[in-house]
Amino acid sequence: MELIENWKTLQRIGNYEFEQGQWQNASHYYMNSILLLRQHLSEILEQQHEDAGEVIICLSIAVQNLADTYYRQSRPNCCISLLNRALRNFQQLQNRLSPEHPAAVALLREACQLRQLLFMHRETDNPTMTVGDTAVSGYDKPACSRLH
Repeated sequence: MELIENWKTLQRIGNYEFEQGQWQNASHYYMNSILLLRQHLSEILEQQHEDAGEVIICLSIAVQNLADTYYRQSRPNCCISLLNRALRNFQQLQNRLSPEHPAAVALLREACQLRQLLFMHRETDNPTMTVGDTAVSGYDKPACSRLH
């Protein structure tokens, strides 16, 4: 599916920028990947496209990556707001879809992923904590590695 390939390209570039510490650039690519998927999401869900679940997973990963990038920029309010909005959107989609829909399971699973990240960000005041002389962070890798 060309949509997923375009998403992967944006994520790869965003991940590169993330790894380089270029948070604004990474945010730009992650946001564009979210907008790309959202542009086609309604149509894919309505047609019960076989890749609907994968599109939901990709959307969730892009949101997680953007949230982590906001957090790295010391913008925890943007991070939490983004995750809350995404969770609401996923719950609304879940309410509209039948349990047999190809995206139903992915929506449930990804809502759990988003909720877990939201709680993690709420509990942590700083994305990096120090253990001894070593900085430890739960946000060293973008979520994209979870899928590909």
